[in-house]
Amino acid sequence: MANYLVDQFGLSGRKALVTGAGRGIGRAISLALAGAGAEVCVHFNTSRDKAEATVSEILDSGGKAFSFQADLTIPAQVNKMTDQIQERWGALDILVNNSGDLVQRSPVANLTDELIDRVLKLNLGSMVYCIRACIPLLRTGIHPCIVNLGSVAAHHGGGNGATLYAATKGAIHTLTRGLAKELAPGIRVNGIAPGVILTDFHRRHSTNELLQNFAASTPLKRLGSSEEVAGAVVFLCASAASYITGEVIEINGGLWMA
Repeated sequence: MANYLVDQFGLSGRKALVTGAGRGIGRAISLALAGAGAEVCVHFNTSRDKAEATVSEILDSGGKAFSFQADLTIPAQVNKMTDQIQERWGALDILVNNSGDLVQRSPVANLTDELIDRVLKLNLGSMVYCIRACIPLLRTGIHPCIVNLGSVAAHHGGGNGATLYAATKGAIHTLTRGLAKELAPGIRVNGIAPGVILTDFHRRHSTNELLQNFAASTPLKRLGSSEEVAGAVVFLCASAASYITGEVIEINGGLWMA
């Protein structure tokens, strides 16, 4: 039984890039992948201290990791990051696209040109840039796979002032399914659709009253944790999921049905 679990769920020897990995869901994913045996590149843009703390935690636990700073909305910086991965590892096995943000709540009628551009580039553009740059590395990887972080907002259009953000997440779900066909059979591509996960994202963008309402409207009657998302990512990257591609797994306590 122990060998089966290692064979099917272990990631020993795999090389993983996790974007937006210094805090929240990205941090939990980095720790989980490292715990399963992967070596992790912990990407960050502005959260240097938190990214380095994540790397330190992995190293202290006997794992392997390093951090890398890049603004993923700038293709040249994405390319610099993948050049570093090429130099260090020579290939990439796992790409987890976690970076993104609501930026700020705003009804569409009040969106500035600058905010539209920021939300689109931060959530969708940066993901496309990163995937494009990583495809050559993944093609030489071990059982290569991509996991894209979408959102339950893709189903219902988002909460108050989050329509544009929700639209980018819907695009990510579509991108995931399209890439699963485009990159097959060599690279598997799947997605995760988190619900309301209690991280600093919602502490910045949601009031306590709104979070309570989210919990009450979720069939499981609670908010989710970053670790619950991370577990699904590890599964999608493991041999146990070797026949799964083009899937978007709902990690939202059933909120998407509410």
